[in-house]
Amino acid sequence: PITKGSDWGWGSTTTLGLLGAAVLVLVLWGVMELRVKAPLVNLRTTARREVLLTNLASTMVGVAFYAISLVLPQLLQLPSATGYGLGQSMVVAGLCVAPLGLTMMLTAPVYARLSAKYGPKTTLILGMLIIAIGYGAGLGLMSAAWQTIIISVVVGAGIGLAYSSLPALIIGAVDPSETGAANGLNTLMRSIGTSVSSAVIGMVLANTSQKFGSVTLPTMHGFRVSFLIATAAVAGGLALAVFLPKGRPAAKPQLRASSEEDAVLERATEALAAFHGQVIGASGSPVAHAKVTLIDHRGRQAGSAHTDETGRYAVPVPRGGAYVLAATAAGHAPLASSATHHGGEGPVTVDLALPVPAL
Repeated sequence: PITKGSDWGWGSTTTLGLLGAAVLVLVLWGVMELRVKAPLVNLRTTARREVLLTNLASTMVGVAFYAISLVLPQLLQLPSATGYGLGQSMVVAGLCVAPLGLTMMLTAPVYARLSAKYGPKTTLILGMLIIAIGYGAGLGLMSAAWQTIIISVVVGAGIGLAYSSLPALIIGAVDPSETGAANGLNTLMRSIGTSVSSAVIGMVLANTSQKFGSVTLPTMHGFRVSFLIATAAVAGGLALAVFLPKGRPAAKPQLRASSEEDAVLERATEALAAFHGQVIGASGSPVAHAKVTLIDHRGRQAGSAHTDETGRYAVPVPRGGAYVLAATAAGHAPLASSATHHGGEGPVTVDLALPVPAL
């Protein structure tokens, strides 16, 4: 109904009936997920403030991301005889919009440094501010092809920072055993945002179009309204991001005097059954205050520890067997590494190298 509502009529029986059916199916699915032992999505976790706000902010970023993809190619290819079209070929239009994706890719190293220093919440807010600046400037930069390149670069940088922050926020808000499902739902929320953006902006462009000779074309007014919708979505996402907590209290490292922290590490390292080693980043430098979680063969948490200032960790092992060591840290992609301990063989060294976060 969201996609076809403009064709069917927003007040038609078909549109309203399908919207009502969709809501009913969603509610029934939620009831089922709350009752089954192994739900597809843990809705109780999803209802946490940090997870819920992150998912809603993801939807707003999705709306903003798709708006530029719908507006700029049409503006660039409309004939100059309209008075506002830029009359470019499809190839030139593609080249003008290409910096959007390229800038998103190139912001990954920048995000890693910013997030490591200020945290993913700050990076998400910064990304949304940059997106808003790009769309705000775009309202007055639509009269030349080179201006569309500027819009693409600015908006692409903001979307790259915002999208890179979302997985880190989700990982920091849920237990290690739930990161896959939680990030899958977050990806779905972004897709919902792009779907809503496609339907709404398509409807706006259709309703504001005018006839030029024998054809009907979008107008500059429709393009500007579309950019305003994207700006409003970013403003909504920014408001949601401001209320995000800095992190889960349970996941925050407890700061100790260095002598006490070293003593704890030494006791754990000297245990008959323990995993120990160092957590390093993609650049090879130690990662301080990373969380290392020990998961047994049944998927249950068997222990956890935080790294010290030199990236060292030590996790006691309850019994011999196969385990997974999951390491997470702000500004880095998570890592899961298999490890085996035979019980009485003493501490086993397992060094963990965190990869660069993906877009």
